[in-house]
Amino acid sequence: MVRIFCDKNGSGDYVVQTDCLECGVFVSELSEAMSAALSKVKDDSEMVVFGILNNAMPIAFKLSGYKADNVQEERTLACGTVSPENCQVLASAGR
Repeated sequence: MVRIFCDKNGSGDYVVQTDCLECGVFVSELSEAMSAALSKVKDDSEMVVFGILNNAMPIAFKLSGYKADNVQEERTLACGTVSPENCQVLASAGR
């Protein structure tokens, strides 16, 4: 599962959340979720991609075994400056 959240307050912040345990699965589901997110955005698609990838890349690194200090690990992984609880789901892929 990959979920992409956007800040409800319109800050432009995105949160990426996953329960994937393998980087390849994460990247596959991320691409699906990003496609869905971009279909909902009319303007600034480059900034949306930047905001999502900025938080997805550390998760991919973490799943690949690299240290990623800003990735919070619980049952799911999430990376962003706001909490998913303070956001609305923009897109989702997987389970």
